[in-house]
Amino acid sequence: MLRAAIARPLAAGLYTLLPLGFRVAKKVERIIREEMDRIGCQEMEMPVLAPADLWKETGRWDLMDDHLFKLRDHGGREFLVSYTHEEVVTHHARNEIQSYRQLPVMVYHFRAKGRDEARPRAGLLRVREFVMKDAYSIDADWGGLRKSYQLQHDAYQRIFDRSGVRAIAVEGDAGLMGGDIAHEFQVLTDAGEDVILICTQCDHRANREAATRRVDEAVKADRLPAPEPFHTPQTTTIEQLRERYGFAPSDLLKTVLLRSADGVVAVVVPGDREVSEPKLRRILGVGDIKFANEADFAAAGGVAGYVGPVGLKARTLVDVSVEPRAYVAGANQADHHLRNVVPGRDFDGERVDAHDVRSGDHCPKCGGLLEAKRGIEVGNIFQLGTYYSSKMNATYLAEDGTRKVFVMGSYGIGVGRLVQTIIETHRDDRGILWPISVAPFETHVVALPMKDEAVRATAEALVADLEREGVEVLYDDRDESAGVKFADADLIGIPFRVTVSARGLKAGTVEVKPRERTEVENVPAASAVARIATLVREARARYS
Repeated sequence: MLRAAIARPLAAGLYTLLPLGFRVAKKVERIIREEMDRIGCQEMEMPVLAPADLWKETGRWDLMDDHLFKLRDHGGREFLVSYTHEEVVTHHARNEIQSYRQLPVMVYHFRAKGRDEARPRAGLLRVREFVMKDAYSIDADWGGLRKSYQLQHDAYQRIFDRSGVRAIAVEGDAGLMGGDIAHEFQVLTDAGEDVILICTQCDHRANREAATRRVDEAVKADRLPAPEPFHTPQTTTIEQLRERYGFAPSDLLKTVLLRSADGVVAVVVPGDREVSEPKLRRILGVGDIKFANEADFAAAGGVAGYVGPVGLKARTLVDVSVEPRAYVAGANQADHHLRNVVPGRDFDGERVDAHDVRSGDHCPKCGGLLEAKRGIEVGNIFQLGTYYSSKMNATYLAEDGTRKVFVMGSYGIGVGRLVQTIIETHRDDRGILWPISVAPFETHVVALPMKDEAVRATAEALVADLEREGVEVLYDDRDESAGVKFADADLIGIPFRVTVSARGLKAGTVEVKPRERTEVENVPAASAVARIATLVREARARYS
């Protein structure tokens, strides 16, 4: 992307789209706009700055504090650089929509967003400023929301197909967006940051942040001895317990202490599992997980490295994969652990799904094996329900004369992220291979050598004739060698390269080469325009 002059970094997480990249982004926006318009979603435009009061109504002003760019104007009023526009849309809906007769409504816009990303990385995939198409549906009831959600789902599938990427819908984590149902559109590629669990036997697919697994119901153990402390000096990790005492990690309990607004929270999982932070954020209703400090350990009666659930003075969350059998756990005493710790007998807690899911686990739907693959999230859709409307008192007059809250959905696509995903999945060792639907130009005309008057005149006439045929042309009129021009053409990756050369003119031909092929076609110069235009139209048809 950088070598082909698509974009340039300005600062960490900030990128400038250069002319080629800008043209690609506008092609992507055009496809999105056409598909949004097709389902009756109306375009509008909302400010990038939003007043803090709206976000305080929903609680996200504090909940998302670590992710927001916040500022004050000269009068001291608080604003934020919008990360998303649910609050703004809900505000307008409660002022503009008075009756059920005005529903349903779907709106969208393209707008730059700001996210105070702590670790911007991977080019345009994780940035601090990005252009997003966000759409919103406003319905009278859940049945209406399900219809709107399906319309958006199908439109998204067409958008990605037309953009040349194979995106699959997977179950996602609603996270800080709210609501209970969410799907992500993931493009499977080793360049992706997300991990997707895919069943090898059925159609179940989920992001690891939201993934669950089938946990077989365990038989409750009876007549086990009472917990027994034993000496484990300087043994503070699962791995050390395994190496020094021969315990299998699955026979150990891992207890993680967290801080919350209500006090200390303990999360108990088997020793062979990791705690899933996204799941915990959802369970606790927080924007970020904060781990316990020394004061928290003291308040809970725990000892760092030897913390365990027995006798712990904390709200306790017990993972669903913890079975009613004997485990080894921390004794909350330095250099000691406990044998024969039985959940339900020796400690209790709230049963939650807080553990990670990985390859080899069993599908929650059919019991088949799950396989982990990497992916890039290129779009997401959320059934928000009444999450925002209830908090912001956004109501309409229903047919029965009562006032009811809106039932809403939210739908987003990151334009820059999609641009880079296309590059990641359409390239070879020489450069990019753009699908023609999003290519910055459709044909790349190369003149060799530029000093030859006949070559220059023929190339310029060819460019003019192609443009009259509606073909988008990039004309390389630089005074460079054939090697440089061909290497740059492959790097930029425009679908068709057309070479006008002195040797070709002597033979009365023009060379036409599709970017993805090695062979060339020598076309009679007199019919070159018609041939190239036909190739372009055929390529367009594959993405229409």
